[in-house]
Amino acid sequence: MTKKLLPLAVILWFCLATITAGAQNTVLSGIIRDSANGKPLPGVSVFLNGTSKGTVTRNDGSFALAIPPGRYQLIASAIGYANYLAEISSRNLPPSMRITLHTAADELASVTVEPYLKDGWKKYGKLFWQYFIGTTPNASDCTIKNKEALRFHFYLKSNQLAVTAVDPLLIENKALGYELEYRLERFVCDFASHIVSYYGYPLFRDIPTDDIDKKKKWENNRQLAYMGSMMHFMRSLYGHRVHEEGFLVKYPTPVPNIEKKRVKEIYVPNVTKTDSIPMDSLHHYWEVLREPDYYMAPSTDPEGLMTVQKDQTHTLFFYDSCTVIYGNPKRGIAYTESAIRLIDQQPIAIDENGSYYPQSEVLNLQTWAITQNISNLLPRDYDIDEHIP
Repeated sequence: MTKKLLPLAVILWFCLATITAGAQNTVLSGIIRDSANGKPLPGVSVFLNGTSKGTVTRNDGSFALAIPPGRYQLIASAIGYANYLAEISSRNLPPSMRITLHTAADELASVTVEPYLKDGWKKYGKLFWQYFIGTTPNASDCTIKNKEALRFHFYLKSNQLAVTAVDPLLIENKALGYELEYRLERFVCDFASHIVSYYGYPLFRDIPTDDIDKKKKWENNRQLAYMGSMMHFMRSLYGHRVHEEGFLVKYPTPVPNIEKKRVKEIYVPNVTKTDSIPMDSLHHYWEVLREPDYYMAPSTDPEGLMTVQKDQTHTLFFYDSCTVIYGNPKRGIAYTESAIRLIDQQPIAIDENGSYYPQSEVLNLQTWAITQNISNLLPRDYDIDEHIP
């Protein structure tokens, strides 16, 4: 087993949140209690997964959180308790939520506690950093403040490394000016398939500062991290602005076999009389009828990637893989080539803020396999237009 594994693809599951920037907020309120004694729980973190939208419960366990229009994954998290997750929609918010948290001990009682490597960080920390935090320039300005919370597990039979965390990871990204609380659920490096996947629940906070120059630097770095990212591409696709935003795409698309369709109209085996048909024509017909009804041809039309359903849901689908090229010479961004693949060849839903789900169905390849990581991660409520004159 080598520590210099270079995966061909990376799956990143960050969030299912959907946010519409600039729209009027709706307030979600509720109260959180302990499942065992019913007492209200103060200081519980309540947030929209993958965003900077969050709050904490008051002394009486109550909370109020502004919810922009859309669908989200609401997270309630407290030390010593299992995370609470709920899918919510601003179109159908409950009058008030009643949430109960179960202690982590209750959750662990039904599962086997896996042993972990005591020297896990020493042995696999570099690999974990490479694919979780990243290797881009921003990564050198990142710090995991509590890496002792990480638990490393290696499974010899499946040749996999799994990493979990007993507490939220506290990550400081001085390149982008964010502090993250990242509740890591699972990080898996499959040495057999050369695929790295991980998912968790990040909450973003701006690093507090009064330094104007530092704020300008952070915003510039955020813009650079956004441009050409998966979030940028998905937003552009949703808004029918792929080419205008600087992207080029190439993907295989089925094209009807026109000749086979023509032959079917004039010749049906064992039915059509062949007395007057020349033998060379018959041979041609037989050969054509053995061909597929469709063949795959390359397409560069971004509109062919997306379908708008009757309920206005936007779905993305393509066969095999979709190549995405991006560059911005005005900002000094060189052209790079990325690709995505739909693992189960099923459509995925996309939203105007760049969210896509289920995120576990998307495999990042080439450049995105390297750049779409924590060091370049932006909250889903980031709006680049607010910062460009």
